[in-house]
Amino acid sequence: MTTTEEKRSWLDRPLSNHFPSINIEVLLFVLIAILAAFSRFYDLGVRVMSHDESLHTYFSWLLAQGSGYQHNPMMHGPLQFHLLALTYFLFGASDFTARLPHAVSSFLTIVLLWKYRRYLGRAGTLIAAALMLISPYM
Repeated sequence: MTTTEEKRSWLDRPLSNHFPSINIEVLLFVLIAILAAFSRFYDLGVRVMSHDESLHTYFSWLLAQGSGYQHNPMMHGPLQFHLLALTYFLFGASDFTARLPHAVSSFLTIVLLWKYRRYLGRAGTLIAAALMLISPYM
């Protein structure tokens, strides 16, 4: 090996000679994304709602029924209510659809880490995605 060559990381190794663009890094990230989708969407409508969730879903349902929206500082900003009302309008009102926008945004947050790979580094991106996968706040 000459001094001008870069040492290749184990993340650079291709999985197969038939698919040289699919390396271990890509495989691990796709696996994390699949696990994130499963953990976000599996039994989404089965769990019991918390007090805050029930308030947000109720007032979003009222907005979807045409009762309008009135901002109240105790109920946070209007984006959440309008997204939920849009979800109810498109897919109907249920416990599943009440949680759908939040689950989608949580999943997309993990997937969008791939775009920040240049700033986080390859290992940093995988670590951040894995931590977000198991985070109870996502």
